[in-house]
Parts: sequence; C-alpha cells; structure tokens
Amino acid sequence: MNDILFGNNNQAVLKRLSGRYFKANKSRNMIAVVAIVLTTTLFAAIFTLGFGMMDTIHDQNIRKAGGDGQAVLNYINDNIYEDVKGNPLIDRIAYTKCISYKLKNPGLEKWRAEVWYMDDTALEFARYEPTEGQMPAAGREIMADTKTLEALGIPARIGETVSLSYEMKGKEYQTDFTLCGFWETDSLSNVGRLLVSKAFMDSRAELDGYTHTVGGDYTGSVASYIMFKGNGNPETKLQQLLSETGYTCDTMGGSAEDPNYIIARVSPAYTGGNLLENPAMLISGIAGILLIIVAGYLIIYNIFQISVIQDIQSYGQLKTLGITKRQIKRLISGQVLRLSLIGIPIGLLFGFLIGRALVPFLMNGTSYTSEAGIKVTANPYIFIGSAVFALITVFISVRRPARIAGMVSPIEAIRYTENDPGAFGKQSTDKKSTKGAKIHRMALANLGRNRRRTVLVLVSMTLSLVLFNTVFTLAAGFDIDKYISKFMDVDFLISSADYFQYRFERSEYELSESFIEAARRQDSFEDGGRLYTSRILEEAFSASSQAFANYNKDTDGNPYVDLYGADEFLLDSMEVIEGTIDWQAFASGDYVLFNVECDDNGNVIDNPEVNVGDKIRFNHLNVDGTHISRDRSFDLTVMAKVRTNENTATTRHTGASRFYLPTERFLKLCDTPHLVGFPFNVKDGRETEMEEFLGSYVENTEPNMDFDSRGTYKASFDSLTSLIVTIGGTLSVLIGFIGIANFINSVLTSILTRRKEFAMLQSIGMTGKQLKSMLSYEGLYYAVGTVAASVVFGGFLSLVIVRGISASVWFFTYHFVAWPMLVLYPFLFILTVTIPVVVYRRMVRASIIERLRLN
Repeated sequence: MNDILFGNNNQAVLKRLSGRYFKANKSRNMIAVVAIVLTTTLFAAIFTLGFGMMDTIHDQNIRKAGGDGQAVLNYINDNIYEDVKGNPLIDRIAYTKCISYKLKNPGLEKWRAEVWYMDDTALEFARYEPTEGQMPAAGREIMADTKTLEALGIPARIGETVSLSYEMKGKEYQTDFTLCGFWETDSLSNVGRLLVSKAFMDSRAELDGYTHTVGGDYTGSVASYIMFKGNGNPETKLQQLLSETGYTCDTMGGSAEDPNYIIARVSPAYTGGNLLENPAMLISGIAGILLIIVAGYLIIYNIFQISVIQDIQSYGQLKTLGITKRQIKRLISGQVLRLSLIGIPIGLLFGFLIGRALVPFLMNGTSYTSEAGIKVTANPYIFIGSAVFALITVFISVRRPARIAGMVSPIEAIRYTENDPGAFGKQSTDKKSTKGAKIHRMALANLGRNRRRTVLVLVSMTLSLVLFNTVFTLAAGFDIDKYISKFMDVDFLISSADYFQYRFERSEYELSESFIEAARRQDSFEDGGRLYTSRILEEAFSASSQAFANYNKDTDGNPYVDLYGADEFLLDSMEVIEGTIDWQAFASGDYVLFNVECDDNGNVIDNPEVNVGDKIRFNHLNVDGTHISRDRSFDLTVMAKVRTNENTATTRHTGASRFYLPTERFLKLCDTPHLVGFPFNVKDGRETEMEEFLGSYVENTEPNMDFDSRGTYKASFDSLTSLIVTIGGTLSVLIGFIGIANFINSVLTSILTRRKEFAMLQSIGMTGKQLKSMLSYEGLYYAVGTVAASVVFGGFLSLVIVRGISASVWFFTYHFVAWPMLVLYPFLFILTVTIPVVVYRRMVRASIIERLRLN
C-alpha cells in the first residue's frame, strides 16, 4: 500500500481539517463555485435543450397526426374494426368515423373542415376536450373547434345554431345543429373538426358500406388509433396485430389488390425517437457535452492547481505529522464536494431556465415551430444527467492537483515557492539574464513560472473567441437566395386555396382566369406563365416502360406518370441537366422534357434507364371510379433532362415521374385539363406592392383563391439564422465568462502568492507604478497570446472544419469571416490590462513590512 505500513484512522480530524481549509480559502471558494455553477449551467442547458426538443417534437408529431396512438388504421370499415379491437396486444383503441369531408358553407374556402364522430378514447387521443360545454349526446348536438366556428361566422357560444350544408356519398344535405361545446383550435391543425353524436351517426344509413376504394370517397370510413401494451417496437407490434387478425399492409409486403389489405402505419410521433437513429442529433449532443467538459476542466483544474500550490506548505506540514497521500486526496475531495453541493444546484436551476428559454429558438430552426407551443418538463433525467456530468468534470479537474499535493515530499513542500517547480518533480535550469531587469521582460518571465497555468488560461479564452467567430461564420454562410430558391424560384405563385392545402386532386375549384388577369394588370407585374395537368381521378397518363417507378399502375401494369403543359415562362426557368433544348423543334409537340429527381441538398438523382433521345410511349387513361380504360397512345422523344422547382412547377404531390410539354400540345392530349398555377415575377423592388394587392384580392374578391410568395420563406430563413446566432452566441458568452473567470482567478491567486515577492521588489526600489505596469504587461501578453492562438485555431477551424461541414448543407455558401474576433480584440486587451491592476489595488493593501513578514 502507498500509505504508511499500518495506516491510520483519523477520519474525524480529516473532516475537521477539510472544513477549516474550506473556510480559509474564501476567495478560491467563490471563484470555484462560480466555475462549477457555469459548468453545471452549460450541462443543464444542453440537457434541457435536448429533452425539450425531443418532447416538443413528440408532442407536435402527435398533434400533426391528428391524435395520440402508436399506430393508426386508416380507411377501414366497421367489420375490420371489430376484428381488431379485441386483440390482446392492444391497450387502448380509438374509434372515429367520417360523416362528411365535403362542406359547402361559405367561409370554408381557405379553411378545410370535416364532420366526424369520435368515441371518448378518440376525443382523449385527439385532445378535443371542450374549453366550454360538453361532448355531443343528442342527435342534433355538435361540437367544433373555434377556428371552424370563426370561418363559418358563428360565435363560440353554447346554444348557437350551426347550419351545415354537406355532401355524403354524392348526395347533398342541409342540417341545423345546436352547438353544445367547443375547443381552441390547435395551431398545428390544418383541418377543422365538427363532431356529431353517436345517435346522429347511427341515424344515417348513407354511411353504411365501405367505398373508399371507389373514387377515393372516404365518407363512412373508420380511422382507428391504437396504443399497444408494454414496451417494444410499435412497427413489430402492428405487424403482429395484423398477422393475428388476418390482414396485411405495405410494410408486410401487401398491396392494394390483396383482399385483406388495409392502410396501416406507425405514427410519426413513435418513429425515429431513438437517438441512435438520429446521428446528427447524437453527434451534436456528444460534441456539446465534450465542449462543456473541456471548458469546465480548464477553469476548475486551474483553480485547484493554484489552490494546491498556495497550500502546498500546509500539506507538507501535515505529511510530517503522519497524514498519508490518500488522506490528502480525501482532504481535497471533501472541499470539492462541499463546493459542488453549493454550485451544482444553482447551476441546475440557471441551466434549466436558460435551456427552456432557448428551446423555442432551436425549434424554429427545424421543420417544427415554437409558435405551436413547446413542451419542456422538469424531467428528472435533465437534473440527474447534468449533475453527474458536472461532478465528473469537477473530479476529473481536481484529480491531478490532488495527486500533486499527495506526492510532494514534506521537505520540498516546506521550501516550495512559485519560482520553484521542484514540487512537480522537475528541476529548472535557470539561466542568468544578460538583458537587464526590464519591466516587460520580467512580466514575460513571470508567465513562464507556471507554463501549464498560462496555457490553460490562454486556451480557455481562445476557445470562447473561436466559438464566437464560428457561430458568425455559420450565420454569414447561410445563403438566403439558395434557401428561398429551393421553395420558390419565382416571386409569386397564385392558385386555388385548395391547391395550397394539398387538395388539388379533389378540389371543386381551380385557378381562375380572372385572378390571373387581375395580377397581370398590376403595374408591378413583369412576366409569368400557366401550368396545366390532369386530375388522376378523372383521367391519367401511364408510360409503357418499367424505367419509371410508381405504386399506381394501369391495368397493363404500366406505371402512372405526371404529364404537364407549361408556358414558355416556366419552360425557360427549368435548368437543363442533360441534353439541349431546340425550342423550335420542341414546339412541334413531338418532344418532351423529363424531370430528374433531387435530394435535399439539390444533388441530382439520375435515372440511368432514361436517356436523351429515348422514345417513350405514353397512354391516355379514362378513369371512372375503379374502372380504368386506355383509349389512345402516343410516342414522345426525350429532348432533355431538366430540374424543376417542386413548389412552383408541380401539383406539390410526389410519387410519379414528371414530364413537360408545351401548353398547346398538352391541351390537345388532355380531355379535361386543369390549371394548376400561375407563377410570375414582378419588377425589382415592387414585391410589397404586389403582395398587398394579392392579399386584398383573395380576401375580398375571390376567397377561393390564394397565393404564395418569396417573403414567406424569407421569414423562415431569418428564424433559422436567428437560431444559430442565439444558441451559439449564448454558448460563446457562457464559455467567455469561464475564460474571463479563469483569467481573473489566475491573476488573483498569482498576486496572493506573490505578495511577499512584491514587497521584496518594492523594498529594493521598485515603485508601485512599476509593479502595476509589470502586471499590465502580464495581462497584455495573455491578450497577445490569445489573439495569436485564436487567429491560428480560428482560421483552421473555419477553413478546414466549418467549410468541410458546410459543404453538406445545401443552402450554405462558405465565406471566411474574421470580423467577430476583430471586434472583440480591443475589449480583450482592455480587460487583460486593467483587471490585474484592479485586483492588485484591492489585494495588496498591507505595508511592505507586514508583507515581508508573510510565510
């Protein structure tokens, strides 16, 4: 054993000594507590951000899915529901039935609303608990959300009459209901709900029969949300449930042609929840934790290393009295534990509050939004995890200082001064100076006394500057033009309100020529073009080639394709990926442009089975419910492969390969063409003028119409850059505080341990002004070292790492940025020069004689 032969038992004495050392080091304790608070705050903030983001995403996914439930069975009938509901795998199951999804009331042009019945479990899952009133019970009672009532022009007041014009199975009805309850519309909902009683549902014989497979009419269809018993993968349990009840779905290899096929899926709220399935989040979290450990280590290690040096003679005296190496480590650990018990709870509170405040900014940088509400609970794992990591950081930081205190021999400890590194096991070889005792040279030599401490201070201050600069490099690199062009490659897009609610195929309205002409008559209008296509429920096109993948196929097994007719304005805006466009030949109508797919980063996903010059046979299909017939075919040659914008040159539905023809040629091929949209540009600087006109027009003239603009996406881009600056800036500031605290601690302890030395210098003629000058030079050298290190490491991080990472971000354009560091450098010089002088004035108040008598 490393202790004396038989050891000793002096636990009570050690405890008393630890308490006395703790009380004797008030300045050290204060700085150490601040350091532990800052470190714990960072851990708690990052844990709160992580858990808050996961909880919020889970909550918002539930609301987007229309209700809770690990799995949902869509468009089923009552017989399937009865077969499934009693399975022992199920813990709870909700029953909902669509009464009508076609409401004819004025006011619902831009807000889709549907009539449903929901049982108590479904109401609980969907969170449709009435703000006021009660669930519908009588035959003509109805409950609705507030936004739907507002769209209908009905006050949210119990007892109001709700007159609905609606369609069921192709027949129109008019019914007066009595409002028995209402709830606040969820901000994430894109569809309103009017809920009727079971008595009303049972009274409508029209709802009997499953007809979703005929014309896509889901009136009378049932949607059932399921919560399974116990833990485990919901997808596995869903497949087991369907297998045991005799049904199949897509993930089980089933197809719509199978008689036992149903549409079943796991809710997005219960997929991808494992951090291991989200490597970006996992790596970010690990990187954040490591960064905090490093930042915390830099200051806490320095504090206790200096504390051990300051108390080294006391530890030597204790060793002469028989205390062992292990007991000295325990003595220091006792002090550390006391400091942690003070600092960690404070840091946990601050970190939780800061993290909770930052969650909205983090959410706004994702596909989710803080406006829909955030969910940050006081999860015990936040506090347990943060406290554990903080304690680990603290004890890692004090491990080496404690080992130094335990290893130093009593003789070395008693005669140790800061000038003598012998206590660390290394003997210095001093060289005589031949350049004289210059103040600035003395200051530089002082920094060399404890190189480890000097390096740690430099690293902690450099880390903050480099991180701060990196944050602004990222923010500056986000290219607003790239970002917006992915969503909108034109200034404006006008269409029907149904189109923007992804209801183009089922809409009763399409873009009106009157709306187009109204936009064209504006002085700000520059140029635009129409886009046409067919509706798959009326007529469709297929391609006699297996080079195009699609779930939907005609009776001959040919995949459906999307055929568009585009005006010259749209065709000119398409980016040619392969081949060239001969506009004169293209106008002949014998050629077609093939649209290539792209990933999220804009990289082309080419179809190697389709080449420029290939001749493709297209089939025109008549669709009548489930009856599909081919009446004619025609051949077109691929002139070029092009890349188009998903939002302005499509119906905003994916799944089929897309081809483009001149408008005149397409209109001759299509029996019932539909106008999809009219994208257009305006004159420079006239965007606001056009936006105001369009807003007024769709509000007052044609409420069935709507529009989209680049300004919408500019706002989301601003939110994203604000996220980076806010969260990264906050982290930089916290680490900056650690760096400054580390510097102040180094200066403070340096002055405390050198008070006798300063007195000796003053006794041989050095003035107080010269001492302050020497300390200022020391601070100046810290600043110079920090500037040099930040330039080297900041430049390396920016040019190598940030530029490398940013290459994978599709809307990032790298720019080397250095101005944030340049802005901070003057403040750094001011702080490092003035802080030592201020500390000296406060700490050295005794006379020279009194300081010379210090041990």
